[in-house]
Amino acid sequence: MYAREFHYDYNSLQLEGGVRNAFMWNWIERRDGNGDTIGTWCKKINVAGQAYCVFCNSLLKYGGEGFKAFTNHSKTVTHIKYSKCIRHSMTLSNYANSKNTDDLLETDARPLVIVTRKARQELLITSFIAENSLSFNVAPNLIELCKQLRRDQTALNLLEMSKTTACYKMKYGLAKTIKENIIKTLKETPFSLNLDESTSNAQESILAILVQFYDNNQNEVVVHHFASLKMESCNSEAVFKAVVNTIEDNNIPWANSISVLMDSCNTMRGKKRVLKPDYGQTKHPTY
Repeated sequence: MYAREFHYDYNSLQLEGGVRNAFMWNWIERRDGNGDTIGTWCKKINVAGQAYCVFCNSLLKYGGEGFKAFTNHSKTVTHIKYSKCIRHSMTLSNYANSKNTDDLLETDARPLVIVTRKARQELLITSFIAENSLSFNVAPNLIELCKQLRRDQTALNLLEMSKTTACYKMKYGLAKTIKENIIKTLKETPFSLNLDESTSNAQESILAILVQFYDNNQNEVVVHHFASLKMESCNSEAVFKAVVNTIEDNNIPWANSISVLMDSCNTMRGKKRVLKPDYGQTKHPTY
């Protein structure tokens, strides 16, 4: 965010003694080239000779041209674009019925500013969802993510990540840490195995292994992805060996396994040889 915002009760001359065209508060009541009052989008900040456009999210320097700088800025393509979008968004009924607006506003010029700032952020969210072909279900979580990132503004301003970096951090950072935590939990907690065989977009047979256990931190039963194994053959024997090797390679005691959930397809149940008896007779202590 830019520098701190000032309001009507502040004497701008204290800040702009050396500015040729000092900021005048009556400017915000005048209209720009689009017919909007300057106060709908302009905010004075604590930097001499500069103001802030809430439509474009940019700084505006007026020290040299004075009020003309505001009218020139209002005629730029970017400002006109955002001005039209926000003006159309203002007709939505939910803005008129906002319960929080009156509590946040102090002057007649400010209600419109807060509403338009909120509208602009909503436009950015919906545009991002559309441009990246995301589900609209992610909108609430995306907004919450933005709020979490904003808590550390300094780090957020320095944040950069390419798709290659994101992939690397996901595989060798986040995924690795999560799996290590799951393995540690399975060594100490009873769990259930959930097995399912499916076909990938590349027409490869994939065996998905999920684990279900009671999480003491969340105080509820949770389901986590444990492994996805590429299978050359998904018959009973191959699936059995793959599951056993995965569990034993991670030194997880079979005594903690209390059940196995599988579907009833031929791969899991088997036409000639069934996976369930193999597992029950050799590994599961309760069969």
